[in-house]
Amino acid sequence: MTYGPSEKFHKDDYKENAWMNYSYQELADWIHLLVKRAGHRSNSTKLNKDLYDAQNYLDMLKSKFIQESTVLMEEFNRGEVA
Repeated sequence: MTYGPSEKFHKDDYKENAWMNYSYQELADWIHLLVKRAGHRSNSTKLNKDLYDAQNYLDMLKSKFIQESTVLMEEFNRGEVA
């Protein structure tokens, strides 16, 4: 089982680990757009929700990096990566 933000924040809303299908660029785009939209908000509740969602996408990006870099290091250490 992979731990990630979708399990932490949205385990009842999405398939397990579905967030791992996003590319780094897609995750970064969501972060950028949500922070930008938050800066345009006049409603503090919606501003906070946008920032909360942006933080969740940032957590997904970090989790994806940690997981993929761990796999790469394990493969390297087993001699599977040239």
